[in-house]
Amino acid sequence: MTFARVVGWLDDKSDWLSPLVVKEVRQIVRGREFSLSFGASLVAGLSVAFLGATDAVSGGTAGRWTFTALMGCLAFLGLVVVPLGAFSALRRERIEQTFDLITLTALSSRRVVVGKLMAQAVRLTTLFAAMAPFVAMSFLLGGIDFVTIAISLVVLLMGSLWVCALCVFLSALVRSRALSSVIFVGVGIAMLFAAGVAGSAFRALTLGVFFRPSGGPSLTTSQMVWTLAIFTTAWLVTMINLVLLAVNRLSLPTEDSVTSLRLGFLAQLLLMAGWALTFLFDTVPNARAAGYVLAVLGGLHLTLLAIFVVTESPTVPRRALLRMKSSSLEGWAVKVFGPGGGRGPGSLILHLAILAGVLVPFPIDDDDRRLTLAAYGYLCFFVAVPTLAFRALLPKYATPLRLRVAVLVVLALATALPDLLYYLIRQPEVLELHYSARHLMSPFRTIANWGIVESSGWASYPFAIGATGLAALIVLVHTGTRQAAQDASINPHRPAPAAGDPGRADLIY
Repeated sequence: MTFARVVGWLDDKSDWLSPLVVKEVRQIVRGREFSLSFGASLVAGLSVAFLGATDAVSGGTAGRWTFTALMGCLAFLGLVVVPLGAFSALRRERIEQTFDLITLTALSSRRVVVGKLMAQAVRLTTLFAAMAPFVAMSFLLGGIDFVTIAISLVVLLMGSLWVCALCVFLSALVRSRALSSVIFVGVGIAMLFAAGVAGSAFRALTLGVFFRPSGGPSLTTSQMVWTLAIFTTAWLVTMINLVLLAVNRLSLPTEDSVTSLRLGFLAQLLLMAGWALTFLFDTVPNARAAGYVLAVLGGLHLTLLAIFVVTESPTVPRRALLRMKSSSLEGWAVKVFGPGGGRGPGSLILHLAILAGVLVPFPIDDDDRRLTLAAYGYLCFFVAVPTLAFRALLPKYATPLRLRVAVLVVLALATALPDLLYYLIRQPEVLELHYSARHLMSPFRTIANWGIVESSGWASYPFAIGATGLAALIVLVHTGTRQAAQDASINPHRPAPAAGDPGRADLIY
């Protein structure tokens, strides 16, 4: 009787967490793909274990190569087979036209995405449970220590789950079948490459990169704990952001799927800054290296953020307006980090200020510091100025997709036009592509030739371009705030206007 109650309680809790987990797991278990992968994992484990035991009986130390072979098989399952199944989860729903039925239920987009991902987590756990005894047996064969085995299994499981979250996001990225098929092929090729990289990483792991070949860690205990803590927190934050990105793609235009996403990316930046600041108390070379890593990772973070937040629609969905009227913590979060209203460009300015401020105490060379600030300034210019010009000249056509295309077009023109105009106007006899003052508008060539910019006294021009981009961001914040004030003047409780009337609902997006 007690066992039946426990089973019923677990069943209720699984349905409360996400009913899709039970549905997806049942489909996975009944599918041919799971049976083949599970059976293949058992056959591979038994075969490698038998060969390892035979080698050990003959007097050899077979633990190391047995561990490497088994982890290679497990990496192929965790980084290729299961992620491709995760990618097909939403893709199959759309091809069979069953996804619309799920959206008609009371399940939110977040619970749908989490349910799909948790089903793949159950599948991964099952495969790892099948292979883990064979991997652990390599410890008995000698040549490998148990700490290496345990950490490798945990790291591979975390990496496989992260790749599954990435594939779920990619499957939610497009709705067209043709584009989805193209992405599916690209994901398959990338997964095979990732499996190869993972195999090389595990071979390096056993050869003494993190652990000595004779067993035991090559790093100290504090260094090992520090490294695992950085890896775990980065894994958790980035995976949550991938889930939130998938939710954003699946949400309706009238829903607020932006607030949580902005909070997630802010947490990601603060995490990078916090871990980098811990190296300030280390040696000067380590602190300098941490500053450079933060500058590069922060630049990538700002690039991904800027392309989407600056080009987003300035209007505010009605549900977000209703939540802003609340005095609760959730309402306050929507007011600061919600959609529209110039909050997108404002969030980019906030991230830029945080990153620039955190980089101040690091012992970075002055030339490299100016190079970093110039790169951030170019990013602001080539995202904000085309967006502001497009909205000013063609406001009716300023959709987020067209704005992002315009940003890419302007960036390509800035890279190609200087040389093209020079040879069309000057018509020199010799084709010279050396960096000169005409290439200052090209961010890639200017950053790559920053030494020439410094020695020629041209550094003021990139900073002027960056200041222009920052001013354009501030103008976008102002125009977005004005648009939000107009949206707030509309009573969100009134009935939806009829088609063709000013202010009708489909004009929001």
